[in-house]
Amino acid sequence: MTFEELFIHIISKGKKDNTYKFALAKFLLDYSLNLRDIEDTKIYYREISEAFLKYYWFQECKYKIKQDFKQSSQPIVITIIQNFCGTEYIPDSYDKYFKKNKFKEDLTKLIEKKCLNDVIPRFQPWEHNNFYFHNHEKSNKKYKVPSDDDKFILLQAEAISFLKKNYELLHKALILEWAKFLEKTNFTPKLISKIENLGETKRNSLTRFKKILLEIDNKKCFYCNCDLDNDDIHVDHFIPWSYVFDDELWNLVLSCSKCNLKKSDYLASENSLVKIQTRNEKLNLVQINKDITEYYHSCKKAGFLMGAF
Repeated sequence: MTFEELFIHIISKGKKDNTYKFALAKFLLDYSLNLRDIEDTKIYYREISEAFLKYYWFQECKYKIKQDFKQSSQPIVITIIQNFCGTEYIPDSYDKYFKKNKFKEDLTKLIEKKCLNDVIPRFQPWEHNNFYFHNHEKSNKKYKVPSDDDKFILLQAEAISFLKKNYELLHKALILEWAKFLEKTNFTPKLISKIENLGETKRNSLTRFKKILLEIDNKKCFYCNCDLDNDDIHVDHFIPWSYVFDDELWNLVLSCSKCNLKKSDYLASENSLVKIQTRNEKLNLVQINKDITEYYHSCKKAGFLMGAF
């Protein structure tokens, strides 16, 4: 089996109870891409668990991507992150959040202990250790957990060369399969972008919408209806940007700084939903009202909390 055949087999074939194989495949791709020397490379589990934390922290804490319909069936990595970080949306960046909260090392150790001892030996078929060698001995159908000193994989030079050379194509195929797996339990738009970018997507300036909205909203805050001063006009996403992942006029409103800060990534009330639907009718966006209603309720299902707006 060639490297290409094996990689495609891993990400697209066979039963998967969670997305750990996708996460490990992404780690191998990203790690190989950043290596300067193409030689057999020892990688300790701690490095892999740090990558798992970052992948799943964004999916859970930023984008509220559901891993399973039932709370009891969600991957252990999500339960661990929720136990440390809570279940509400986190506005801080990944680096800023863990600079303020000093439990990143404990979180990484627990992910290493609870999540890697199964996926690492089962990532590739037993008879095809093409990408890396590991130290899990097989006993019947189970794998023994190696000692702490042996918790590493040996990534093969030939595999590194293949992953580096074909990174772009393989990464796109991986993210597509990952999204296909998750779309069964999610109602979120731009799912591929959310899995792929890990917070690296730069938000565009909304200044260009301000003039249009001033004509529509009569220079009043959409949420509290106060008069807006020229130096206190904010353009806000009615449905949180971290859910819609886009800037469209039908989802933008003017707000004062107080409401904008308070709302953050909370959902507005259903009364506000009716209000924005009425506003959109004035813009001849009747069809969009159907979409915004679906987005609103899907966002609510995804776990975004509702504020008093």
